[in-house]
Amino acid sequence: MTENTTVIDKQALRRQVRRARMSLSPQQRAAAMRLVVRHASRFLRRGKRIGAYLAAGSELDLEELISTTLWRGGEVFLPQIPNGSRRLWFSRLGDAARWYNHPRYGIAEYDGPCLRAERLDVLFVPLLAVDAQGYRMGQGGGFYDSTLAFRQRHPQRRPLLVGVAYDCQRVAAVPREAWDVRLDYLVTESGLYRFR
Repeated sequence: MTENTTVIDKQALRRQVRRARMSLSPQQRAAAMRLVVRHASRFLRRGKRIGAYLAAGSELDLEELISTTLWRGGEVFLPQIPNGSRRLWFSRLGDAARWYNHPRYGIAEYDGPCLRAERLDVLFVPLLAVDAQGYRMGQGGGFYDSTLAFRQRHPQRRPLLVGVAYDCQRVAAVPREAWDVRLDYLVTESGLYRFR
């Protein structure tokens, strides 16, 4: 398969999965969010550093998962995109209203104490598609690939990587690149799936 064919395949797969995800009703989305929290409950423990994300577009919303983590005494860290780099920092969510929009991407970020992904216990990873082997395809920005590159050399290192998706985002195979990192788990409305 040529590089050009891989790009075309990725674009086609992204369109297909986005359409499927966008076709979900508000009721299906709300039900999925509640079920994902139930299935992921084992990870949401007191004293754990949990990396999450703020849903963009039709992504599965983690608002209830974030609330549950905080209620149970865990710490929640949200991604921050640094200027001039693709390697994310994760900012600890606190009580103060310290939200701002990223100047380049316009997405909401929280201004709190930051750490790298390696310091998290669990990282809930957004994705566009995921296959049966645990490989994910993101939006195409490469931020999570760059952030998790250390897992290529040290696959057993923290954090535990848990992909988050609707069932309609599960596919037979995603086009893979040499730098792709496999997830440890996937959580959807139908359950928790382990890859390792």
